[in-house]
Amino acid sequence: MVPVGRAARRLFLVVAAAISVLMLAIRPAAATPLDCASLGGGSRIGDATIVLAQHIGAGDYTAADGVRLTGLPSFCRIFAVASPSASSHVLIELWMPEGDKWNGKFLGVGNAGNAGKIGSSILAGGLKRGYATASTDMGSAPAAVDGIAFNFGNGRPEQIRDFGYRATHDMTVFSKAVVARFYGKDVTRSYFVGCSTGGGQALSEAQKFPDDYDGIIAGAPAHDRTHMHIHFSVLRDLGGQPGAAIPMPLMAAWTHAILKACAGRDGGAPGDNFLTNPLQCTISPRRLACRTSTDKNACLNDTQVDALEKIYAGVRNPRTGQPIYYPDVRGAEELIFPIYDTSLLPSSAFDIRQWILPPERAPSSFDYDSDMKALDDAYAHDLNAMDPDLSAFARHGGKLIMYHGWADGIISPLGSVDYYEHITAQGQSREAFARLFMVPGMGHCAGGPGATDFGQLLPGPPTSPQVNDDVLAALEHWAEAGIAPDQLIAGKSAQPYSFPPFKVKGPTPVSRPICAFPALPRYDGKGDPLQAASFKCVPAKFPAFVRPAPEYLR
Repeated sequence: MVPVGRAARRLFLVVAAAISVLMLAIRPAAATPLDCASLGGGSRIGDATIVLAQHIGAGDYTAADGVRLTGLPSFCRIFAVASPSASSHVLIELWMPEGDKWNGKFLGVGNAGNAGKIGSSILAGGLKRGYATASTDMGSAPAAVDGIAFNFGNGRPEQIRDFGYRATHDMTVFSKAVVARFYGKDVTRSYFVGCSTGGGQALSEAQKFPDDYDGIIAGAPAHDRTHMHIHFSVLRDLGGQPGAAIPMPLMAAWTHAILKACAGRDGGAPGDNFLTNPLQCTISPRRLACRTSTDKNACLNDTQVDALEKIYAGVRNPRTGQPIYYPDVRGAEELIFPIYDTSLLPSSAFDIRQWILPPERAPSSFDYDSDMKALDDAYAHDLNAMDPDLSAFARHGGKLIMYHGWADGIISPLGSVDYYEHITAQGQSREAFARLFMVPGMGHCAGGPGATDFGQLLPGPPTSPQVNDDVLAALEHWAEAGIAPDQLIAGKSAQPYSFPPFKVKGPTPVSRPICAFPALPRYDGKGDPLQAASFKCVPAKFPAFVRPAPEYLR
């Protein structure tokens, strides 16, 4: 005879097993991946409608922007149009690896310049790394068409909102939903990477939609649009004054004078043809003034000297003297020059003063009191991303990596330093979720005389197994393993400038550490100055710099 206790336990096990079998029988089947073509047919997800779902076989592929891409895995290409408002027309493109090539993650990639189109190269870079990757034209077409100035938003507030923040958020929400439908499961992690305009998109996401991404890379962020574009206009006004034009050889001579006075004395190596800490370089353009120079063939007249001094002092309200935008730094002349020289770009390029002025008023009549306020009142909220309070992003567990080239003459690197120094989050220190890397010798997003390649352009899978050789790999490691990057190792870059007026002569480092702010690389005085092993990251001293007045920080 079986004891009652043992019989009860046996009965319990039998019943439990039967219940388990029953539950398995009635449990809904797990979602299964879909065929790419089945996603088409005008499906609407949120604000977006899919207009094309196309299987692309492995190998070479000529993308819609005409770029020939090589060595791609097979993928499902989704093209959609989003309409967050009745007048919006936002294009979204999503590439999803097929088969077992997907890494389970989503990558949003930023745009460049005035946007208006979707670039395929960066989509291909994310795809090759295994990400389901998406980008958007930001709803600003036809701003990408040659000869059309940055005036797509004049009188079109909904388009400005799309460009400023809605297009990126809609792209993110739409893409995650399509990815889940295609693969039959949600993404495990979401990341965003962008530089310049894309860097502005990145900070906008962190501030306005803190739950969209687990990790964000914001390079040289154009997050202060209204004042940055006024900075462009002031540079062009300075360059257009009678007698202010600086011939290319003379601008190169001025750059050479800067390097001779400062390079290698700011932590870098003696042979560097770039500055490691431009804030320590205070050489005045008057050093080359014709009234004191012995070389009358390579000297600056008084108008040229005054213009350069104003560039390094920052854009100011001429009536009050209050700073409107950050100064340019010495050592960035290669990219300052194309904006300053009015013969290299159309006179209206990047000029948003026309957005606020009536047709009968010339841009030169712009009033830095009333018109600047009117411009900010109309557009700053939608275009700019200046809020340093990232509490919600930090609570979400998000990680932010910012980077900026010290030789950037398009977007002042001081804007990134200032923003980073003011980042806050309730209950967390800034360093717990944010890092800034200032890159000596890097121009705008890429290129330049320094070692500037650390995977930020997503050319494909990381070429090195070392996490700190690749910024996206470093971000993943931080978000997923909890190990924050203190330095990155940059190598030579073949990326040219967009407007290369002249080149600074000298060897490019093979590799060099890029240090988490406030550290900078310091040469050990004895090793090979072209190799990263001869440098250490050391906390640096940064002299005070001009910061915009509070009314211009919005």
